[in-house]
Amino acid sequence: MISSHSRAARARGRFDWPVMASGLAVGLYAGRVLAESSARPWPLRYLLPLLLAALCAGVAASAVISRRRDVRPFLLLAAYILWPTAAPLVALAALAGALGVFLMANRAAPARRPWAEIAAGVAGLAIYVSTLSPGLLPADSGEFQLVSVVLGIAHPPGYPLYTLLGKVVMLLLPVRDAAYRLNLLSALLSAGTLALLARTVRRQTGSAAAALVAAASLGLSTTFWAQATTANIRALTAFSVAALVALALEWGRRRSPRLLWILAGTFGLAVGHHASLAPLALPLGAYVFLSEPALLRSPRRWAAPLGALAASFVVLLYLPVRSLLGAPFDPAPIRSVSGFLEHVLASGFRGDMFYFRTLGELAARVAVWGQIMNLQFGPLLLAGALGAAVVVGRRDWRALLLLGGTFLVNTVLAVTYRAPQTVEYLLPSYVALVALLGYGLGIGLPLMRSAWPQGILVAALLCAAAWNGWTNVPSFAQLHRDDSTREAAEALLREAPEGAAILASWHRATPLWYLQYVEGLRRDVEVIYVYPEGATPNEEVWLRRIAEESAARPVIVTNRFYAYDASGYRLIPFGDAWLARREPLAEVPEAITPAEASFGEVLTLLGYRLSSATPRPGQTLELRVAWRAEQPLGRDYSTFAQLVGPQGVVGQGDLAHRSSEFLPGEVRVDAYSIPLLIHATPGQYQLITGFYYQEAGELHRLTSGAADHVVLTTVEILPSATPFATAHPRADILAGGLRLSGVDVDHSVAGQVRLYLHVARAAEGPLRRGPWRVDGAPLRLLVSGADGTPLAEAPLANLPPGAAAAVAVDLPAELREARLTVLGADGSPAARLGPWHLARRPELTLPLPALRQHYLPLGGEMVFTGLGRLPEEASAGSTITLRPRFLSLRALTRDYSVSVGLARPDLGWEAKSDGTPALGAIPTLKWVRGWTVEDAHALPLEAGAPAGAAQVVLTVYDAFTLQPLNVLDERLVREGQGTSLRLGEGVTIR
Repeated sequence: MISSHSRAARARGRFDWPVMASGLAVGLYAGRVLAESSARPWPLRYLLPLLLAALCAGVAASAVISRRRDVRPFLLLAAYILWPTAAPLVALAALAGALGVFLMANRAAPARRPWAEIAAGVAGLAIYVSTLSPGLLPADSGEFQLVSVVLGIAHPPGYPLYTLLGKVVMLLLPVRDAAYRLNLLSALLSAGTLALLARTVRRQTGSAAAALVAAASLGLSTTFWAQATTANIRALTAFSVAALVALALEWGRRRSPRLLWILAGTFGLAVGHHASLAPLALPLGAYVFLSEPALLRSPRRWAAPLGALAASFVVLLYLPVRSLLGAPFDPAPIRSVSGFLEHVLASGFRGDMFYFRTLGELAARVAVWGQIMNLQFGPLLLAGALGAAVVVGRRDWRALLLLGGTFLVNTVLAVTYRAPQTVEYLLPSYVALVALLGYGLGIGLPLMRSAWPQGILVAALLCAAAWNGWTNVPSFAQLHRDDSTREAAEALLREAPEGAAILASWHRATPLWYLQYVEGLRRDVEVIYVYPEGATPNEEVWLRRIAEESAARPVIVTNRFYAYDASGYRLIPFGDAWLARREPLAEVPEAITPAEASFGEVLTLLGYRLSSATPRPGQTLELRVAWRAEQPLGRDYSTFAQLVGPQGVVGQGDLAHRSSEFLPGEVRVDAYSIPLLIHATPGQYQLITGFYYQEAGELHRLTSGAADHVVLTTVEILPSATPFATAHPRADILAGGLRLSGVDVDHSVAGQVRLYLHVARAAEGPLRRGPWRVDGAPLRLLVSGADGTPLAEAPLANLPPGAAAAVAVDLPAELREARLTVLGADGSPAARLGPWHLARRPELTLPLPALRQHYLPLGGEMVFTGLGRLPEEASAGSTITLRPRFLSLRALTRDYSVSVGLARPDLGWEAKSDGTPALGAIPTLKWVRGWTVEDAHALPLEAGAPAGAAQVVLTVYDAFTLQPLNVLDERLVREGQGTSLRLGEGVTIR
């Protein structure tokens, strides 16, 4: 379509200034983007010819395109031409806006071909397959991988439809192993959901743009993407909801009897898959009968839909039939009608339905729900969905009833349900929300008379969805490479004693069963799931099961409880589990590397086992150290392991031992998890170990020869592969491909402010010469005051292309502004690159907040970033709310609990609240890199709580092993805060 302005200009033989201006905008934009792809500053003698060539190419391209299309939308590229800093993401946003307006201005008619749904499905499948989990998974995912292969029976409600679909995929897609194929099923279902959603929006509105916005918003959201890459039943749930919405809206358009019975049959299959979808009958039924009220007066028309609904439940008969035939995996055989109904209806979970009822509980859950929605979609997409609801309500209130009702029904069920996967239970509401967004956008775009606001709106929404996806890429790339579940399960089974019993949590049991049932590995070992037994404390259940099994065979346990310490059992590290035995260990385990050393005549070091000799900052070294007491001990000793180098101690662990715990000649194996400081400098370090005791408040190390430690081995710390997540991102670009990606501030130590500087070096591209060559030389970071006085200097060595580092510097607490300069190997400052990558002043200004902030790494998993507003005072007998906030450093694969409370160390008093984060709604197993999660804890203070100032204490620990996350701040470790934080913030109790 040629603009009327262009036609008129040509008819008069005049120069077409809009086409020329558009060409100049394209040329300048392309020239700037090309210039800013370099790693070095541009001298003007090179930059000017580059810009001239880009301008000529831009004007020529604009002239050619303008013969058939309106090119004025490319004037929007001027937004980035005038942008004051080099910002690749802003450049992409400007390009997206220009392309959006261009497509809107030049479209000929509403989209009638299915290219939008094809694009959504193909793109989704490509993304999910490229980030697919590589194989075996824990917990429910491991069970689903197992039951589909052996045609077993899953936990209630059984999921027969999913099991049979999984078997079909197993037979039709002979790629890699069975576990991978079940992961692939989720990718196929999720891609199908996106295609179905895009088709629904396009057919209802005629807008391909709205269809793509809806598909991108859902497909790139965190939880939907996560479910698309692992074996799970949520992908089929989402597909079912998308199918129900599509069929209902299509029936509203055509009123076809055939569509009605297909809708009823699909609803039956959906409910048979998961009974939580049954309440969707409310919005679906309301839409159907309000769209055609005469249907209520024609019962004969109900026969076919009711027949289809009844027939759809036939799939449930798989459960009793397969159980009677002797399914290989059938933990609770079905032998009666009541047993069948109990399994299908999952009646064991009925106490969790509408568990949260009081106004206080509901208010807290709604706050968590708002946090979840923001984590999934972000404010712009949520605002777009709200605006879309208004548009749909004015143009098609029945569709609003269907989509909004589906959203609300699922939200109410999920928010009031007690389960640690609320982020997943809300998946149907995510589908309904983006369908509403697409529907409203599709009918709202024609109401805008100009293509410019249409294109800008579509581009803004697509950019918001793309930003969500971009932030998720590092996490799913990490999970795509993570095969730790198989590695741990295989190692545990292969090394288990003959005929042993493995007492396992659900998380650990299912991958072990998979390896036994599917791959035939170590069928002589019995894996026993230890499940909670009502009100009985869990540790008592485990101790009873250990006693029952250890009488006849070796017992391995996957969970650790404090009650074990007084049980008389020796818990010997065994892979990532423990061998429970009463008799002492007399021989050194086979996997231990010999390293014998004597500490006087008292203790002897026997050997060690190390998980990796080339870790990266923030990663955890798993170390096993074997030793022996040579004679009865007259005092209690502690053992230690440290990683020591030029920077000092960058990782350590200590274990206390009571002399009464072991006998002379008994072999002990200590297990250390040693997380490395995130600001550890790459290089060679020594891994040392030794023994010490306390006397009169002082520490005394035992000596081996002339040294108070033994060097076990040398460890090389490699540079980080990606920058650590930051609470305060930046995008400052320096010469040599260096980028400052974030600056975080920590006020945890009185009198100091610590700066964490997150630095990354660009990966080397295909052009490796001249301006595009990326440096790899060592650098130094110089931090000065506002007056130029040097305050701190830190090395940034061995940072090759594509690597990253975190550097910590400590400054005076009263400082309000600092300046950062990067010094090269020769001491000269590296240039800072501005627009067009022209050299600017080398100093970067870093404002320092006066308000108290935190950035305290916990293990390599997360960062404590602060507390919400605390009351200054609280009365004994009242309840206060503590709101710690955490930033996830990576996609987490362990289930952590948070313990937070108040303490008076001087009186030995404390009050704590423990639990899964965000009231159990956002477990850490669902966290991805960059998520900020606020974890509210209601803390009741007993009536006898002592008056006075109490400080906030916080610990994060593994829910299965009770291993706390180490505080990765050497300053606090020296104060005794190695595993538990004592925060400066506090509350005065009256």
